[in-house]
Amino acid sequence: MKRHFENLAQKAGRAVRHWWMLMLAGVLCVAAGIAVFVFPLESYVALSICFGVLMLIVGAVQLIIASTSNNYLMMKGYVIVGGVLDLILGLFMCLYPGITLMLIPIMLGIWMMYHSFMIVAFGGDLDTFNVKGNGLVIAAGILLLLLSILILMNPFGVGVAAVVVMAGIGLLLFGIILCVMSLKLKDIHNLVIQTEN
Repeated sequence: MKRHFENLAQKAGRAVRHWWMLMLAGVLCVAAGIAVFVFPLESYVALSICFGVLMLIVGAVQLIIASTSNNYLMMKGYVIVGGVLDLILGLFMCLYPGITLMLIPIMLGIWMMYHSFMIVAFGGDLDTFNVKGNGLVIAAGILLLLLSILILMNPFGVGVAAVVVMAGIGLLLFGIILCVMSLKLKDIHNLVIQTEN
């Protein structure tokens, strides 16, 4: 059993060498969330383009991490699907900001929902490696899921101000979760280095 764990940990080391990219994406999401609260009036108009650019960045990061994971750490298929969806939605939001302004509550809710499932699954992966804090990651994923359901329950009835507030909270929460996830990946990376030495 110990040998199996060591083999799994060594293979996972290849999956976590890009942990810093997840941290960068998280910091950008936190910065975008803060910007939404600092400039609320401009935010709704800028939100579609800003959100689109963030989706492109997060999607690219997910695809890079998935392409190097070899299915050892994360559910590669889900990460690839999430990355591709991020890229498609990001391109759509950047190319058609006028249409996006009308659909942003729905797009935000769906985006947060499928990422919440990926975060909960990642928490399960952390449990496999006995990394502390996996419960926190799972709880954050569930919190993001509840926020997405709240947005999707009445996407057009909440008003512009509520959408801006929920978008700001969602971006802050998602950014913090990405930063925590990157630190957990770094912990696994350090564990692998210690195992090899």
